Amino acid sequence: MSGKDGINVKDFLIGGLIGGIVGSVTALLLAPKSGKELRGDLNEHVEVVKEKGAQWKDVAYEKGIEIGNVAKDKKDALVDSASDFVGVVKDKSGQLYETVSKQTKTVKDTAVAGVEATKQAAQKAGETFKSEAKDAGADVKKAADKSKEEVEEASKTAKHKTEKIVDDAKKELKK
Repeated sequence: MSGKDGINVKDFLIGGLIGGIVGSVTALLLAPKSGKELRGDLNEHVEVVKEKGAQWKDVAYEKGIEIGNVAKDKKDALVDSASDFVGVVKDKSGQLYETVSKQTKTVKDTAVAGVEATKQAAQKAGETFKSEAKDAGADVKKAADKSKEEVEEASKTAKHKTEKIVDDAKKELKK
């Protein structure tokens, strides 16, 4: 994890350890001392470095635990948040499904009612057409019968008139 300044804790600890070792070794090598004194100082510095290393190890271990706990808490919060989000999505999708199902049923019922109404209207129109065609047929038959009677009467009348004209013409010719 990054600190406030964006420095990685592990890198900082490694850099501090290496810097301490290099500084100690450089100071010891450049100091004008005898071999015994130098070994004694080196042993002291090695002990100091060991102690500091142990302290840094403990600090790093504690920081690692803290970072692990923070990461675990964040993970748990994210899991809870994701679970809540999944629950909300499930609820909304369930509501959407119910709404779509109701609308589909309504559309289906309307379509079925429309088909039934169209079927009934077509049947009624067919019956009306049959009835009117029957009535029109009867009217045409009456008109044809009447026309036939009128033609027969006109023929009889014309025949009588023609016979009369012929009789009158014969009478005229005999005179």
